[in-house]
Amino acid sequence: MLSSPFFTFSSVFVIAFAMPIVALLIPQLRIPTAILEIISGLLVGRGGFHLILPPDWMRVITKVGLLYLMFLAGLEIRIPLKRKDKVSSEVTKPVQTGGITTIALAVVNFLATAALALFAGHLLWQLKLTQSPVLTALIFATTSLGVVVPILKETELIDQPLGQALLLSSLLADFVTVFFASWVLHSPTRPQGDLRLQMAVLTGLGLLIFFVGRFALRVLNLRQRIVRVSQLGVRAALAIMAVCGAAALALHAEVILGGFVGGLVCSLLAQDEHDILRSKLEILGYSLFLPMFFVTVGMELDLSHVQFNSVLTNLPLYVLLAFLVKIGAAAAFRPTFSWRETIAGGVLMSTRFTLVIAVTTVAARIGIIGGTEEGLLIATAMVTVLLGPLLFNYMSRPRKIAPTVTS
Repeated sequence: MLSSPFFTFSSVFVIAFAMPIVALLIPQLRIPTAILEIISGLLVGRGGFHLILPPDWMRVITKVGLLYLMFLAGLEIRIPLKRKDKVSSEVTKPVQTGGITTIALAVVNFLATAALALFAGHLLWQLKLTQSPVLTALIFATTSLGVVVPILKETELIDQPLGQALLLSSLLADFVTVFFASWVLHSPTRPQGDLRLQMAVLTGLGLLIFFVGRFALRVLNLRQRIVRVSQLGVRAALAIMAVCGAAALALHAEVILGGFVGGLVCSLLAQDEHDILRSKLEILGYSLFLPMFFVTVGMELDLSHVQFNSVLTNLPLYVLLAFLVKIGAAAAFRPTFSWRETIAGGVLMSTRFTLVIAVTTVAARIGIIGGTEEGLLIATAMVTVLLGPLLFNYMSRPRKIAPTVTS
């Protein structure tokens, strides 16, 4: 094992640079870059050859990477604040789909997901395969935003109606399951914050930043100055992200909530300069913070305690239920999208990873679940995070129409 801090730091960047090259050289794999980075980290870290183990300070950077990922997810949400008198039907449809219609689809999708996940958890409890059906249901209900967002970005669907619907549905699933998981776990090592207080403070903070920012941009005419000095907008966005993230941690809330609130506020403030600001922030994030997050998460995975013989016996059932819960709930998308898009969306939302690792680790440590169930849930997450993106990429490809032969 090589423990030099500089070697570890540089190795992460070498892996982050090499994985996109691998994806480009072998397009037949159709594995997203984020997945390749996680697998590479797993191979060189605790779950593989123990060549590189991230020090404690890199765990802080990993949390910053997760914060930044959620910040970019919030930034992707477009809510137009300006009314236009004459809008063509081509423009009106995406706005409507990306607004109230998308929110309604996300809510219905999550309600269906919750019902199916509770049924799946109860079924496994009846089969004596789980000690905590509620916790298992939460695992089935969650979606890995850390996988969904980069895949939507790579497939260029993030700005499309389907991408917006999947993004909002994944955000809602992730937030709600995080809150309920913290309530179910009751970890003695972490202070418990009041959920209503967390939501009220973060919402109030977001509104405060928004109104102060809008006052500064309009009344003080800072928008033109920010446009002229290119880095000021990026600095302001990073400051908003840091403040919201720090507030979430101070309230003992999940950092993903603070990051999303900060990104949403920046999206509201940017408006006409949204695409320019997002492009600059994505260059910073996908070049620095997010590769470090994915690679380090892979390095931290320790599979040595997993009893693979017991896990492999019940793994097919867990994986099947994991996909059926999300695909069944995705039927809420059918009135708006085609069956192919609906099923593909359900497959992508079946991906689970980071939250599953965190929740199962805590649950096993405090005795809510046993080692075998922990291994099952981790293995299920790994299978979904590998199969989900591959199936989604295949199903989301445009169909090739055979040329018509005329005589």
